[in-house]
Amino acid sequence: MKFRPTLSIAAMLAVPAAFLVAQSAKSAPSAKSAPSAASAPSAATNGWKLVWQDEFNGKALDTTKWNVLLREQSKHDEMQFYLPDEVYLEQGQLRIRSRERAFGSMKYTSGRLDTRGKFAPIYGRFEIRAKMPVGKGLWPAHWLYPANRNWLMEYTMSQAVTNGLERLIPEERPWYSEIDIMEYLGHEPNILYGTLHYTTFKGEKKSTSGKWTGDVDYSKDFHLYALEWEPDSIRWYIDGHLIHATTTGIPHAPHYLILNTAVGGSWPGNPDSTTVFPQYHDIDYVRVYRRAKYF
Repeated sequence: MKFRPTLSIAAMLAVPAAFLVAQSAKSAPSAKSAPSAASAPSAATNGWKLVWQDEFNGKALDTTKWNVLLREQSKHDEMQFYLPDEVYLEQGQLRIRSRERAFGSMKYTSGRLDTRGKFAPIYGRFEIRAKMPVGKGLWPAHWLYPANRNWLMEYTMSQAVTNGLERLIPEERPWYSEIDIMEYLGHEPNILYGTLHYTTFKGEKKSTSGKWTGDVDYSKDFHLYALEWEPDSIRWYIDGHLIHATTTGIPHAPHYLILNTAVGGSWPGNPDSTTVFPQYHDIDYVRVYRRAKYF
């Protein structure tokens, strides 16, 4: 919660091969157990092949797969300072901890990690089995962001659109996109969101989003959050149930994965007297699949 020009068909076909390359806490998570059939459908039976995964079974985070962010400033008026010590492994799970803790100019600390520069696929099925934090002001998310966003070219093209010179926009255009696999607000523990943000050829910023109201509290147990991104569509799922689908604005460029919990901000609002800290965003595993081929 950066973009490179659209790839040629030949370049897109070459990408799948790249898939293959590439502290203590107050409340300890329970020991890892096997996912239920409902929360872990077999992607292989639907034509997907596992190409990247992290089961978080080691003693420390695998830094060949992940970067951990150290940053004060964040968008949307958020209130957290992202610190590396808020991201750690415990009992076979990844923990992203959020605390009421003064650091720098911020009153809260939290964690964010990503695969930038290490793994940025085009298309795939993304599975994240996770348990959410809860409370006003908590904003956990799993999302995909463009690996080769060209800010200067994007600005130049937006100016061309503003000045009525769309004809100057090149065919290969580095427009912004963001795929939110899952977003959740801690004061709405049974509601999930899945969204695609994209920009049209004419520079219009648009989004398509689905909202799911479940019959469970997603902070009470682990659930399977999944996204299927293909050349002609994107589909969002929770425990195998379709949340949303779109066939418009589909990106065709590498995107890397981000996992985080923001604290406060314009959408969730800020923590209040009802918010209990620390809170934990626990992740059992991340698995990424791909089709054998698309064309």
